[in-house]
Parts: sequence; C-alpha cells; structure tokens
Amino acid sequence: MKVIIPLAGYGKRMRPHTWSRPKPLLYVASNSIIGHLLNFMSDVTTEEVIFVVGYKGDEIEAWIRQNYPHLDAHFVVQEEALGQAHAIWMCRDYLDDGEVLVAFGNGIVDAAYAQIPEPDADGVILVQEMEDPRTFGVVVTDENDVVTDFIEKPDTVEHNQVIAGIYWFKHGRTLLTAIETIIAENRQTKGEYYLVDAYKVMLEGGAVIKAKPTIFWLDAGKPDYMLEANKRLLGLGYGSEDALERSYTEDFTVFPPVFIHETAVIHGCVIGPYVSIGPDVHLKNSIIRNSIIDQGSRIENSILEDSLIGENVQITGQGKKLFVGDNSVVDLD
Repeated sequence: MKVIIPLAGYGKRMRPHTWSRPKPLLYVASNSIIGHLLNFMSDVTTEEVIFVVGYKGDEIEAWIRQNYPHLDAHFVVQEEALGQAHAIWMCRDYLDDGEVLVAFGNGIVDAAYAQIPEPDADGVILVQEMEDPRTFGVVVTDENDVVTDFIEKPDTVEHNQVIAGIYWFKHGRTLLTAIETIIAENRQTKGEYYLVDAYKVMLEGGAVIKAKPTIFWLDAGKPDYMLEANKRLLGLGYGSEDALERSYTEDFTVFPPVFIHETAVIHGCVIGPYVSIGPDVHLKNSIIRNSIIDQGSRIENSILEDSLIGENVQITGQGKKLFVGDNSVVDLD
C-alpha cells in the first residue's frame, strides 16, 4: 500500500522551538517525532511514501533522505494551509485504486500496522480510548466497530474513542472523490477542509468504515505532551541500556529510565528519571529531571525539571522549569 504522511503544519503550540525547526524534527527519547513514527510504521512503508511538507519542508526532506534513505520517498509541497483534506488532495497524482494509509505526523502512534486493512471495509480509523475525550475528535461506533458518526470535541465523555490520526482506505480514488466533493461544495470547518468531512461524504455514500485500537498514541503537539511522550517512550525501553554503567565511570548519578547520547559529556550531575540528552550536550554540576536537552546545549550549575531545552542553548545558574528555544543563552546567576 502507499503511505501519505502530512507534515506541513507550523507547529505554533511548540514555539519557540518551531521558529527554527519544523515540529516533526523535534527530539524526543532518542529520535525525532517523525523518526519514531516511521520506525513504528516500517512494516507498511515498503512502497511509495508521500510526505506533504510546507513550513521548513526542505529541512524535513533533507533529514528523511539522510536518516531513511531506503524509503521510496516523494515530497509534495502544500503552499497554502487549507487543511488536512487539502493536504491529501495535493497527493492526487499518487492516488489510484490501490490501498492507501494516511498517517498524520503530529503524533507518535504504535499499532499493528500490517493488520490494519479489513477486507469487508472501505476504510479503517485507528482510535484510542481516553477518559476525557472532550478536546479531541471522536468516532461513534456500533456493536461491530463500524463508524456511524464523527464528533469534534464532544460535550460529554459518552463517546471516548479518540481519533489517533491514522487512516486506511481500500481504494485511494474513493478517498480522493470524497475530498473533491467537499472542496467543490466548499464544506469547511474553521476555514479549512477537514478529513473528517470527507469521511462523512463516504458514509453518506454507503461506505463501511471501521474503528480499530492503537497500541498507544502519544500526542506531541504541546510542551507538556512532548514531556509525557518522552516519559512514556523511555518507560517502554527507548532509553540507554548503558546509562548506569556510564555513570559509574564518568562521575555522575543516574536514575533510569534515561536516554544519554554517546557523545554527551556529563560531570558531577544527577540525571533522571525521564531525561533525554541529545548529541554533543555538555552538563556540569546540575540536576536534571523529566526533561529533554537537545543537541549541542551546555548546562552548568542548574536544577531543571519538566523542561524542554532546544539546540545549542547555554544555561548557567539555578532554574526550575524552562522552555527554551534553539541558540539561546540563559544566565540565572
């Protein structure tokens, strides 16, 4: 099957980090957001993979070609932010009668990807149950997991199957026809063409769409979500296996799980739990907990917790909770 991965968003909720980098390339637990997603999807990315890019799309393309050179990758530019369905419409030359999987790159989703297709369905939507779904889009299903309706940000918690941003369609052209219908009829939500509106067109036409559960879905759209994703991935084994051994020989204390890049230099520090330290980071006389420290940053004589530190940042002196973008200098003395 073909795979389409829309990555054209601005990542406004992750500023200032996304002023200098596109959100899919932000670092979490040993890899980028898009890197984790591609790793989980490896069973189904064996044919064409079409990336829809916009903001800083050249950086995304360069990173993917360098780190995933085996992919049969194509890059389509969405110059106008006209919505999710419009992003898929931009890939219309790739959509045919074959299967297509759409995976939005604003989260990290683990699933049994090879088992998503359903022979008796026209489409499948991956969902994750949440106690409080009221800030997300949800599906309503019958006793056979067939989708009967979509609700954006429901007022109650009655329907708690949250849409996780992964969709399979038996025929790409069927999806394209539905998208062309909402564009021709100018069916917009908040000024954009939403994919859910295309699904509603498919339901109106008698299509059978089923819901299937994810293994897990980690939203990475906001700072607190990023830290939660980092914590979850480290807890699932995406940390450094040699962290304790390194701490014994390199003069620092570690409380796993943590990820420490092999090129990081650490002296006289307490690291963890739930800390990711990127390449070429230098830490000295500091305590770091539940934080992400990105490539090339230097931190000295500081206490950081629940913090996101960008690339090439310099921090000196006491701190507590910081959200610092790339190439910044913070002196807290």
